[in-house]
Amino acid sequence: MKNLTDLPSGITASKNGKYFYWQCNVTGIKTFADADRFNSIVQKYGNIETLAKEFVLPTAKRYLKEGWDKESLAALIKANDGKLPALGKTKDKPATKKRFKRALKAHSIGSESIPASDTEQAKERVIYPWSSDPDYFKGSISPLNISEVTKNTCLYPNRHIDDQCFGCSIYEACSFSGKFKPEDWKKKNPRNEVIIKQIDTGS
Repeated sequence: MKNLTDLPSGITASKNGKYFYWQCNVTGIKTFADADRFNSIVQKYGNIETLAKEFVLPTAKRYLKEGWDKESLAALIKANDGKLPALGKTKDKPATKKRFKRALKAHSIGSESIPASDTEQAKERVIYPWSSDPDYFKGSISPLNISEVTKNTCLYPNRHIDDQCFGCSIYEACSFSGKFKPEDWKKKNPRNEVIIKQIDTGS
């Protein structure tokens, strides 16, 4: 390892020499490691000068392998507050790349539509995947299957809590696991109401 004051451009070290900082040559994102980990990375690249010139983040390598270029990655990072989202295996998650591409496209369209005089405002503007897609939240029209919808949730929590499901309009079709049964309604004071009794003062 070189003297801490004689490190190549792009690599710095903490004052105590315990941590080293450098950046990805494709994305410009900075990373760091403790001395032991850094030494092992240097050995992998052959020497510290090669590391400084050729280091690319593993996540960026996966993007490049999927066909992303440096400019597209830069736009994606800008749209994600300086971070590079993790990229899953496209064979297992075919929608991942498409979703990122849609976000990138929305960001590009939003950027092109902003006048040059509003550059500062454009930096603060947040571009979402649905910004240029009016149909983003639209779904197919189909009848509501109450049995399916209520598998993991109650559609009428007020009726469930206050009346133990008694009088619920969808009781028969509901498949919620916490649904009260008719025998629960026969119990004394099923709604847990406070019973007020008049105190006998003896007068």
